Amino acid sequence: MKCRNLNAGVRKLGPAIAAAALMAGGGQAAAAPVSLTLDFSCPFPLIGDQPIRAEISADIPATATVGNPTPEFEVTALTVVNEDSRTGLKLVGSETVEGSAVSYNEVVTQSRTLDQIVNLSIPQTPIPNETGEFTVPATGNAPAVTFTDQDVGEAEIRVGALSLSLIARTANGDIAPAPIGEIDTDCTQLAGQNNLLQTIMVEGDVVETPRIAVNREEVAFGNVQAGLTEQDTITITNTGNAALGINGISIAGADSIAFMQTNSCSTIAPNAACDVDVTYIPSGEGSQTATLTIASTDAENPSVDVALSGNSVLAPVPEIGVNPGSVDLGRLLLGESSSAQVTVSNSGNETLLINGISLTGSDASEFTQTNNCTTVAPDQSCTIDLAFTAGAVGVSNAQLVIASDDPENPEITVPVTAEGYEETGSVIELLLALEGSTYIKSSGSTLPLNGSIATALDLASGTFEADLAVDPTVGNFSIKLLFSRLNAVANVEFEQAEMTTGTLINGELTANSHLYVKVPRVALKLFGIPFKVGGGDQCQTIEPVDITLTSPEGSNFSPATGGNVSGEYTLPPLENCGLLTDVLNQFLTGPGNTIDLMLTPEQ
Repeated sequence: MKCRNLNAGVRKLGPAIAAAALMAGGGQAAAAPVSLTLDFSCPFPLIGDQPIRAEISADIPATATVGNPTPEFEVTALTVVNEDSRTGLKLVGSETVEGSAVSYNEVVTQSRTLDQIVNLSIPQTPIPNETGEFTVPATGNAPAVTFTDQDVGEAEIRVGALSLSLIARTANGDIAPAPIGEIDTDCTQLAGQNNLLQTIMVEGDVVETPRIAVNREEVAFGNVQAGLTEQDTITITNTGNAALGINGISIAGADSIAFMQTNSCSTIAPNAACDVDVTYIPSGEGSQTATLTIASTDAENPSVDVALSGNSVLAPVPEIGVNPGSVDLGRLLLGESSSAQVTVSNSGNETLLINGISLTGSDASEFTQTNNCTTVAPDQSCTIDLAFTAGAVGVSNAQLVIASDDPENPEITVPVTAEGYEETGSVIELLLALEGSTYIKSSGSTLPLNGSIATALDLASGTFEADLAVDPTVGNFSIKLLFSRLNAVANVEFEQAEMTTGTLINGELTANSHLYVKVPRVALKLFGIPFKVGGGDQCQTIEPVDITLTSPEGSNFSPATGGNVSGEYTLPPLENCGLLTDVLNQFLTGPGNTIDLMLTPEQ
């Protein structure tokens, strides 16, 4: 059976049956019919995302009463399956089709959103042998909805997403071959459409109720000098539909004497508000707390508490902070420079005075510092710029010393270090062009390879580091699917995971490369028409491919003339390649793959 020949069949079968499932978009009894046409996108095997246009029809009442469930009723839909879909099903020996569908809808009221899930059954339906269209039925019940007082007003039924579960069976009752035999797909409603199916007026007795809302759960004043005061505001709002009475506002707790409140709140109209001004009057030294309580006529929430806190300090003081606590300017080649910044902050409630900033220690002269630090206001900061130029081989250490008027930390020391080194050996840079091919064992196919490798070779040690760039390529593969082999074309790209490293000693080259292999597109040809069956921007090996290349023994590989290299490697599995990821892994991954390249110096 050639499952790939179902391109046209699957393309039209999915939308046909999906239309039947969507006929249950909502439902009530004894009302005028409503209908709505929407476009969806559904992912299907082989052909990817496909469009669906469905007409949703139901009888939904225009009014509903609080406390009375809306009636359930049966939804029946008849969908015409066209000749191309019938032919596609027959190609894999299908005699019947059956399944189920779920329509995910929402009932949106004045105060909440209710999920409405409609389950539909698609009974076993014969697929006729005669040419022409045939009909597939789908039936189900829309669930009842019970509205409450909070829903009074206008409610909307909106159609959402769709899930399909379809089964095609052969004459003996077996499920038809994959991937057509069983199809599970989640369809997405295309954006920008009006998905309103029906508007319902929910009727009931409106109860007038006051509701209190307070904008603060706590008021924290922080550090305040004793003898001074700090003020903040709490807002009370009535979110109900009746006047809210404020029965009292009071402050209690161990330190209630440190807090005072004033307000003009008595009766608050619906959607109106009033303010409560809270003043902190610190005394002594230390933290102080209390609780402000608001009593109201809200029956559900008659008392609301707001936590109050503050910290009384005898006098304002600065508080220095330094970040980072140590600085490493790194390992530098002689003559190279590096820099870093140190931030000095003030988390106190008084201006911080910087008395001096200096570098000390045996190697202090090898470092420099500049800064904009003189005074630092509360909650502000300044920066110190450190720099180092490697003038000698070895590690250099110094201390950055910051003196200030912070009474607890008048002097802070930040360790500073750096290292200078001298480059050894003679390094030459080469640009080599690469040309060759790689053999994929799992599919018995060969991909052409071209690109370049930029190499920095240390002649003294014989080691090198290289930047490998392999051009995108295209390969032809043979895919075994069901009882057939189909020809596929794959676009293949390579992304370097890390630098290539290796050695060139006595004319023998060894190189270790690490590349991600990407497959942005895989296409088949059915009936002479190419179509994409996998790949994508995220389709790649789950880990880098590790390839070790060596020159032939006795070939005397030279940087001046280049030479041949070859190797064997394993292709890790692919991921994120669409519905046929497993199929792609059968002919694009696995061990025993070989690579042969010719490296030629570019002039």
